[in-house]
Amino acid sequence: MYKKTLSALWLVTSLFTILLTSCGAASKGKATPTPLPPMVSYEKSVFTVESGPIVSEKKVFGEIVPSRQDDLYFKASGYIERVTVKQGDTAKKGDLLAEMQVKDLLDQLEQANIDLEVAQAALEKGNAEREYNLQRSQIDVTILEKNVELAKLDLEKAYTKEDRERAQLRLDITEQNLALAELSLTQAQEQGSTYEQQAVDRNQITVKRLEALIEERRIYAPYDCIMLRTSLRPGIQIEAFDTVFKVGDPSELVARTSLDYELNKTMNKNTEIRLYLPEDDIEGPGTPVTFLPSFMPLATEENPNQLTSVGQDYFYFSLAQNLDPSLIKVGMQVTLIVVIGRKDQALLLSPAAIREYRGQYFVVVLEGDRRRRVEINEIGLKTTDLWEVIGDLKAGDQVQGP
Repeated sequence: MYKKTLSALWLVTSLFTILLTSCGAASKGKATPTPLPPMVSYEKSVFTVESGPIVSEKKVFGEIVPSRQDDLYFKASGYIERVTVKQGDTAKKGDLLAEMQVKDLLDQLEQANIDLEVAQAALEKGNAEREYNLQRSQIDVTILEKNVELAKLDLEKAYTKEDRERAQLRLDITEQNLALAELSLTQAQEQGSTYEQQAVDRNQITVKRLEALIEERRIYAPYDCIMLRTSLRPGIQIEAFDTVFKVGDPSELVARTSLDYELNKTMNKNTEIRLYLPEDDIEGPGTPVTFLPSFMPLATEENPNQLTSVGQDYFYFSLAQNLDPSLIKVGMQVTLIVVIGRKDQALLLSPAAIREYRGQYFVVVLEGDRRRRVEINEIGLKTTDLWEVIGDLKAGDQVQGP
């Protein structure tokens, strides 16, 4: 019974193997067909030439900056000792903003001031002595002049020959003493404070020179200002006349945007421009501002190391007088909408319908079963959806897309 079961199982397995082999051989002899992709119909878009108004605008982004700005720099090279402000801080006129290492110069200045005080004291003492000598010489001359007069009186009253000889001798001696006193007076009047005064002058020159050297290594706020830009920190080395601070006067502000070459060709002081603060609705009327064509935000002193103008890479716009000052501050980001052009009536077409070949714009106009190529003489005002087209076209023309 067991042998019969094994024989039956072997027979079934063999038949199944033969069947699989036959199917594999049949599949190798005949290729599987590849289904064809479904037919897709592509139809070109058709656009209609419209007639109507168009307002071409451009949105640009800017910031609020002071209308008066200055570059500050040291007039000497050296290492930074201390910095009292950072970017965004405000300072009062005359506040110390930064200082180089000046300890050695301060020590020299202190010694020079001491030397100056000593020289001034010597000059004052010498002047006092000279004044005393001058007054004494004047008094001596006055006394001797009176003695001469007395001697003359004595000579006139002398009766004997011996008395007249004695009186004459006293008169001669007194006149000689008067001459000596007058010479002393002349010398006292001409005697100057040459040596002491020269010592004072030398020390004053030394003090002024050291003070100037110290001031070259310090930077003060030129007016009430805000720090627009600085990367200064203690310990770094700075070369003379390298800009280390850019400061501005926050009392007078303007809007600034990056230079746009397209706008540079069309924008002028009469261009319609609207400004929007961060909280304003961009779809709203905005605040009118005026383009400042030749504005440069430079104020007081020219940096001899600065070769190009600060304002050449920006556009500047004046702010409206009625704009609330509390709503704006330096560094605030703003949006400006510039009206490039406005027309009440123009031929308008979607830019998707306009073709271009080797710099020439054209369109393909549908006229029944025919197609006509029309050159675009000029592209006028533009919006996102429509362009003004100038050429052999009229409102209602059907234009085939590329």
